[in-house]
Parts: sequence; structure tokens; C-alpha cells
Amino acid sequence: MNIAGLLLLISIGALPQQTLESQLRQQQQLLQEQRQELQELQRQVERSLNLLQEIRREQDGQEQTSCSAQIRWVGGAERRSVPPGDAVSVQLNLFSTVSRPSGNCLPAAVRMTASYLDANDNLVCTGVIQGVARQNSLTESINLEVRPWDFGNFVWWRNEPPQTNIGPKDLFCFNPDGQAQATRAQLERVVSVRIWTTVLPPGGGLSTAELQLDLQR
Repeated sequence: MNIAGLLLLISIGALPQQTLESQLRQQQQLLQEQRQELQELQRQVERSLNLLQEIRREQDGQEQTSCSAQIRWVGGAERRSVPPGDAVSVQLNLFSTVSRPSGNCLPAAVRMTASYLDANDNLVCTGVIQGVARQNSLTESINLEVRPWDFGNFVWWRNEPPQTNIGPKDLFCFNPDGQAQATRAQLERVVSVRIWTTVLPPGGGLSTAELQLDLQR
């Protein structure tokens, strides 16, 4: 053994036992603190990874449930002239498409909105009819019949499946303040009606087809 090593052993041996134990405890405490810091860092990393996974799952779910739709008139002009009379009807033939996946985008609801206007395009009254039709396939022809002067039998779903056919639907046409239905006197000012037919998949998205009927008197 060289002289330096001998002197080191002598110096260590000369240290009091209490000092050695104190240094050992300090080293152990330092190791414990470092271990706790590493454990906390590991927990933070795990929380960050879990958060990223949740965000990814939400984004994937949104992509899966997001739907698109398109509805269009089949033939006929988008503006038509209609003679007077409660029995007068207008045939509305539409073609509607809804995107996949079917489980999230079907069945799609079809809604109709009708707004009656005077000669200056001022609103006389407007009404919304929920559940005019129901789309059960990705592509579907929807045939409707509208009687613009007969609010009590305003619209029929003409090719509705027989097992669910409930007949015509009423239109409740409210004046612009939405407080009451339009009176007969107010309806005397009407010269046209604009009809919007909208398809709404349950997973989001919508499409609307617009038609104007010029009402003769």
C-alpha cells in the first residue's frame, strides 16, 4: 500500500463513528429525495400521455360522427306560379344524400319552413314543420305535396312507408313577433311563399333546398 492510501485509511479511522453515521444518513436522504423527484416526473409524464390519448380519442370520435348531407330539387323550376284555392297543391320532388357512417348519420330528419311575404317582400308570417319526412338510407327520393292555401293540410309525405304513414301535417304560421298566428286579414296581403326543406343527420351537418311559390288571387 502506498503512503497516500495509508494516510486515507488513517484519516477515516480517525473520524468519529457519529460523523460517519451522519454522513451516511445525509446520503440516504439525498437518494430518497432524488427517487421521489423521479417518481413525480414519471407521474407527470403519465398524466400528459393520458391527456394526449383522451384528446386523440375525442378527435377520432368527432371524425367518426361528423356527417354531411345534400338535398336538391328533382326537375321543375325553383320558382313557380300557383293558382288560388285551398285544394291547389304543388308536387315537390327531392333527392337527398347523407354521408357515412350509417350508424351515426341515419336516420336523418327532414324539416320544412314556410315564410309568407307581401308584395314588398315583408314577412307576414312564418312556420316550421318538424318531421316532414325521415331519411333511412344514404340516398333517398323524397316526394312531398304542399297545399300553400290550406294550413290545416299543408304538407304530405307522398312516398312515406305505409307502416308509418300519418297523413298531412299542419302549418302554424306565426306573425313576425312570434306571439300569434297570422289572421285572415293579414294573409290577404300575401303574394308569395318561400319554402325551405332541410335534411338534418343526427351526427351533425345539414343541407337545404329553397323554393318560391308566387300565389295568384
